[in-house]
Amino acid sequence: MTNTSEAEALAAVLNGDSRTKPTVVVTVASGHTEPYADVERIAAEIGDLADLYLVTTGGHTWAFSNKMTPGTQVYGGAGRVYPVGLAWNIDLLQAPLRFAWSKSEGRKLTGQLIDDALDMAAAAGLFDSARTASTRERRAGTVRSIMSERALVDLVGGDMASIPPQLAQAGVPIERVLAPGMHVDGVLEKKSRWLDIRESRPTAEEALKTYAAGDVVPAEVRSVLAGSADLRLHPDVTVELFRSDVTGDPDDDLSALLTPGEVVLARVVAAGPKWRLSLREVREHDTAREALALYAGGPPWLDPDAPPPAVVEHVDPEPAPAEVAPVVEPVEPAAEPVAEPPAKAAIPSPAMMPRRKGEPVRAVRPAPASAPSPEPVREKEHAPAKKAAVQSMSLQVTAIKAEKAHLEAELTELRDQVSGLRNERVQFAKDLARAARQVETRDAELARMRSQLRRAKQRTAPSDVALPVFADRERGFRHLVEAAWARRIPVGEQPTRPLPDYAIGERFLDSVDALEGIAVDKIADVVMEVLTGLAEQSTGRELHQLRTSAGGNAAPQSRTDGAVCYRVSMQIHTPSARRLHFWKCPDGTIELSRVVVHDDMEP
Repeated sequence: MTNTSEAEALAAVLNGDSRTKPTVVVTVASGHTEPYADVERIAAEIGDLADLYLVTTGGHTWAFSNKMTPGTQVYGGAGRVYPVGLAWNIDLLQAPLRFAWSKSEGRKLTGQLIDDALDMAAAAGLFDSARTASTRERRAGTVRSIMSERALVDLVGGDMASIPPQLAQAGVPIERVLAPGMHVDGVLEKKSRWLDIRESRPTAEEALKTYAAGDVVPAEVRSVLAGSADLRLHPDVTVELFRSDVTGDPDDDLSALLTPGEVVLARVVAAGPKWRLSLREVREHDTAREALALYAGGPPWLDPDAPPPAVVEHVDPEPAPAEVAPVVEPVEPAAEPVAEPPAKAAIPSPAMMPRRKGEPVRAVRPAPASAPSPEPVREKEHAPAKKAAVQSMSLQVTAIKAEKAHLEAELTELRDQVSGLRNERVQFAKDLARAARQVETRDAELARMRSQLRRAKQRTAPSDVALPVFADRERGFRHLVEAAWARRIPVGEQPTRPLPDYAIGERFLDSVDALEGIAVDKIADVVMEVLTGLAEQSTGRELHQLRTSAGGNAAPQSRTDGAVCYRVSMQIHTPSARRLHFWKCPDGTIELSRVVVHDDMEP
């Protein structure tokens, strides 16, 4: 886009209803002839899924900006992708403005624009549109590596392909979806060499079958309000939490305890299809399940140990859209100035990507019109008139010299002003970049403080209400088991999941007192899960019969009354992980035997 007609035509296309693809607009910064973004790479990666325009430096930027809704313009080296439709005119977040302040930031800008275009193309269903057999084919291969936010795949047959996040799991970094060595299969787009593997992705329902009530699992905070928050167990499954699920203080503002994008640990109170989660039920010593893998053999899609994200909101500076015009160099008057023809109205097209270098603007002054030759006259008759004409011309020359000196002084002053403005712009850009880094640091600190505050409240929550003290140890432990049942089993489910009678073996309470590394309320929680059947539904509990030896065909430990000993995990992936042993009697009654460390195999 190089002139006013093209600028207005592009604005008309963006604001019209005829677009069927996203539109990428890249601009050139003041004083530059090439954009910061790599338009060749953008064109290669988006293929025919989006249209691409390059806006060169010049006053025509005003024409484009004046035709666009305030806040949707783009200029000064930045870029923007406009999705299909016109909703971005109202919700500006649908077409985010992407900045670069120097050539060194061009790679980041390029990646952002490509990802925006692919995201919008996926949202518009362009990846799923019908293609001819000549452009697509089913292929399989092995992930070689993850680089530049893409998975590189060695296809069966010797060639290669790449998988962007949009063709694996949109909205999740590719390194959290795929890993080197994984087998993948899907549909290859021959032109772009993209491999679409979404058809082979297990459904959310299939992936979440491994989670059961009582499990402590990672979840991602999607959004936060004062009294509620949305957590994602899976990219396609969102669970709403209320204030009471996070904190016991009714005056707490959840936005002070949770950060969007943060990964937290939550206990599953009720499994799907109507999931219920609780952060209050998580204890510091609890062992969490690993996050789900979105593809067979893939990595966990969430990392609880990842630092909280910092949300940096770039501030759109308010420079004038028109770039500073090159300095006008005076030239000698031309005898016959040639007027340039007016620019023809143009309809923009994706191919409108000029590569011409900017040429300096040269002012051309017309030569004074030549006067008709007078008739020859006698010199004596016109001597006084000639003398007067010479004097007049001399005065005109003097006036022109004075005007020239004045204009040269003005030109020098304007040059100094332009130079100063350019220096100011560079300094402003540095100040803005520095401020953005400071905001990023503060956001990260704030996210860490929210996480620490929430965990502190969770640690102190059980002591908010004084626990009763019993002289009878057995009665005290039974109280803890019943409290865990009342706390974790929803009121509506308590009639169908009652707490049955059970027996406490003579060695059980002594083993509870002697066992270190686990709190007694944690033991009571696991006992409650065993009594109510939750432990059988939780793969993390690893419930199984305790056998007489390590052999796979060894008989289970049993008593003369027919009771069989079972073993359940209270901790996993920790040194000397603690276990609970209990007897299941012939009539179904549970008798608690002992709590032990991992290597203790005695019933």
